Amino acid sequence: MNLYQPKIFCRLRPVLTALFAVIFWSGTTLAQDTGGRRGGRLAPPAEISCDRNQLTSWTGEVSGYRRQEKSTWLEISTDEQTVEQTTIEHDGALDASAHYLLWSEPFTQADWPAIETAPGKLINAMRATAWICLDGRTPPVIDWQPSRD
Repeated sequence: MNLYQPKIFCRLRPVLTALFAVIFWSGTTLAQDTGGRRGGRLAPPAEISCDRNQLTSWTGEVSGYRRQEKSTWLEISTDEQTVEQTTIEHDGALDASAHYLLWSEPFTQADWPAIETAPGKLINAMRATAWICLDGRTPPVIDWQPSRD
């Protein structure tokens, strides 16, 4: 049977078109990552107010953490094999929790035991995503991601 004969090709064309559409649609759907990602990029939380062109994020294990009276400093050893640092000013508050999230949800005073074993002492192997606005005005937002075991 020769598939290139016009009669057979005309009969197969709608089937092949539909098959191509299904393959294309399923491929684009599978390429999208769920869980905060849109088209391969991590979706920023709603709390971020700066222009998306002025925004970066670092995700990884927190390798340094120091909570002081007026600021909190942290260092993240990123999943991309870099080490990044940021400081969050407390803006007159007792801590930086106004700039914190816990698994993309608003951080409350009841959430401190999820990230610290004692005031200023971070739980080992703590992960976080730091959202950093490059505009020089917007404070960083830290999305803490403690182990869920």
